[in-house]
Amino acid sequence: MTLKQGFVPWLVGVLIAVQAVVVHSTEKPLLFGIVPQESSSKLADQWTPFMRHLSEQLGREVRFTTAPDIPTFEERVLAGHYDIAYMNPYHYVEFSESPGYRAIAREGEKRIRGIIVVGEDSPITSLEELEGATLAFPAPAAFAATILTRAELERLGITYTPRFVSSHESVYLNVQKGFAAAGGGIERTFNSAVEEGLTGVRVLWRSEGFTPHAFAVHPKHADDERLRIQAALTNLGSSEEGLALLQRANLKALVPASNGDWDDVRGLGLNFIQKTGDP
Repeated sequence: MTLKQGFVPWLVGVLIAVQAVVVHSTEKPLLFGIVPQESSSKLADQWTPFMRHLSEQLGREVRFTTAPDIPTFEERVLAGHYDIAYMNPYHYVEFSESPGYRAIAREGEKRIRGIIVVGEDSPITSLEELEGATLAFPAPAAFAATILTRAELERLGITYTPRFVSSHESVYLNVQKGFAAAGGGIERTFNSAVEEGLTGVRVLWRSEGFTPHAFAVHPKHADDERLRIQAALTNLGSSEEGLALLQRANLKALVPASNGDWDDVRGLGLNFIQKTGDP
């Protein structure tokens, strides 16, 4: 083979590769929606490196996005705004029905629990002592932070005044500042708040555990693309870099998930609750 004969197929290969890159670069970014349990700035700090890594693994931009509040997040999920979404268990049960998001991953060694917190110096030692008090919650249909905690209060026949605030962080701050006698949250966001410097708040009660948040893909995406996204997520636990990204986002190693994993939540019969909450 002459130099010229060898050069031609090499050049053709280069041109094909360049063309593929050009075509590839025109693909719309995948929008990855994160439920706004915490402030947008904090979520961006936690999740942006995670998205950058996924972009590299998929060869396509994955863009972090969230919403100003939980009801807006729900509206966007219902409208199919997000290609991929990280949503609470109740959200997944609802949005797997319509518009049909499909679960691909979840934390493998975790159960989500609702907690009720009170002030560190509060004399309250039992839920019964919350009778007649004002309690803070992140949103009306927050699965663990509101639904599970309120269910327990109602089971005990405790009457109280609910105050819905913008996020889990706001719940803890309301309790810390004495604006509410107690509040509902989850262990992950409470531990994160403590690591960030929250003081003066303690856990009074914990619920039983349920299947945690879902990573789910919009049904418009083909099976092969969904499986590629699933592999990129579940492979994070196989390297030090991936584990560091999971830790930064306050996640444990992810495992493949299927729709039936959330049957424990479906068994609670929560379909009467409005779509206005988060975990």
